Amino acid sequence: MAGAQHRTSCRSLFEQLEILPVPCQNILSLMNFFINNWEIFQTNSSIHSINTRNKHHLHRPNANLSCIQKSTFYAGIKIFNSLPLSVTILKMDKAKFKAVLRKYLHTHSCYSVHEYFKCKDDL
Repeated sequence: MAGAQHRTSCRSLFEQLEILPVPCQNILSLMNFFINNWEIFQTNSSIHSINTRNKHHLHRPNANLSCIQKSTFYAGIKIFNSLPLSVTILKMDKAKFKAVLRKYLHTHSCYSVHEYFKCKDDL
């Protein structure tokens, strides 16, 4: 399709063809769910009145069971909280948020969720 050799890495081809790897597609769909159902989540500032640097982050409820800690709900909160501030401040404008998130994921093109968490730079 792209005329590449058999052993060529797909990372640059994905960026060129604007194709998201499967983990990035998973992150994108999970964040779309969060944005479309924003009213069921609480931020840290709604839980307590202390003005902290993470007040805009989503609050993760305390859970002792590993099945809950490994759930999609928990993972989604962790993924959202690790997004750069320039993306999370757009959470009320769904169209802009989705566009900026897609651009961010295209720029970083992570092949695993673990690789996504290592990525700390902004747009």
